[in-house]
Amino acid sequence: MRKKYYLCTLICAYMKLLLVLLAVMTWTVESKNAVSLSDDSTVPYDIEVGYGCTYQKGDVRANDTATLVLSHLEGITINGIEVYVKSNKSGGAGTFTVTANGQTIGTKTGTFADWFGAYDNTDYHALSFINRPLNGVHTLAISLVGIANSLHIEKYVITYAPRPAYTVTLMNGNRVYATMTEEMGFQGVVLPSLPDTANWQFIGWSETEIWSSYEVPELHHSNNKFYPEADCTLWATYQWNSTPEQVYMTVLESGEYMYVNRTAEIALTGVPENGRMNFAKANANAPEQYYYIDFISDSTATITHEITNTPIGYTSDAKMTTSASVWKVYHVGEETLFYAEIGGKTYVLWLNIMEQIGDDVYMYAGLLSAKVGTSPMSLMTQIALPCCEEITCHPEGQG
Repeated sequence: MRKKYYLCTLICAYMKLLLVLLAVMTWTVESKNAVSLSDDSTVPYDIEVGYGCTYQKGDVRANDTATLVLSHLEGITINGIEVYVKSNKSGGAGTFTVTANGQTIGTKTGTFADWFGAYDNTDYHALSFINRPLNGVHTLAISLVGIANSLHIEKYVITYAPRPAYTVTLMNGNRVYATMTEEMGFQGVVLPSLPDTANWQFIGWSETEIWSSYEVPELHHSNNKFYPEADCTLWATYQWNSTPEQVYMTVLESGEYMYVNRTAEIALTGVPENGRMNFAKANANAPEQYYYIDFISDSTATITHEITNTPIGYTSDAKMTTSASVWKVYHVGEETLFYAEIGGKTYVLWLNIMEQIGDDVYMYAGLLSAKVGTSPMSLMTQIALPCCEEITCHPEGQG
């Protein structure tokens, strides 16, 4: 009796381990261009899904096609792929093709009877496609081309191993400032900002520990998401604080600028992603904070991210996008504010927008519904710091 108890305990522990190591996502066909995700599914963060059928819902006749595409899978390991299908009473054939990262990894051509022994127009049967794990999958596509009437797809079931959540240790000098762990793999962590010291300016987080350097390293900036590839350490990085005088544009002239909030001393940074943008502490040595502003008139302009040549625009539902848009301009003295009129509402391009999701508070840059008027927003023409300014991760005891 005791042996049976131990065996049961061992099996239960093993099953719990499997639940941790493996996840399942089930996509059920709802219409000719949509699938739904079952409530008990777990999906990679930021996943994108597309489905299309040339006939109706999941029905595929001769020469029809049905395709499911999953992208932004972020390198997961796929352990199983099943498509649930049924046939007509006496017919149904086609070719299934599965591709991962653009490479074909499996095909099945035949009749429903070839696959399951007989035709069945009543019950759905699971057709499996892989017999070994697929590692490093970012995009997965499952397509069916009909050969003979008809095959009918109910759902797609994908079993996979999610990436573990990693922990980032943040060092400030010789002490641990904080440890941050992803809620789930690929979700990332939002890096905090640290205050300047009397003589040193905080400029970001470095993956390498720097004692003394005169070259600005590759940095991860505060208020931006950092996606660790493993448990890792980041060091708070400082620059000797001899920032040149800040100069703000007063006369409209096309050129390269930083879009800043003068009061908060923060700047727009990077390019749109998932309808939003980021901001960070204004830093003249950060190339990702520079934008080319082309003034079409005294009241309109376009914005382009300088180092990537990426347009900065907006969508009809007030999201940020990498498609070019014409922005409206409010300009008085040192103040310059970009805004858009969408659906009868006015949205300003704002830097520190706060949003609470559950217990977490997120800060981002993007479009904020607000009136246009006096604000702390400006275009800054600050000249980059000279190359001889010292960089360190250990300002303690120095200067």
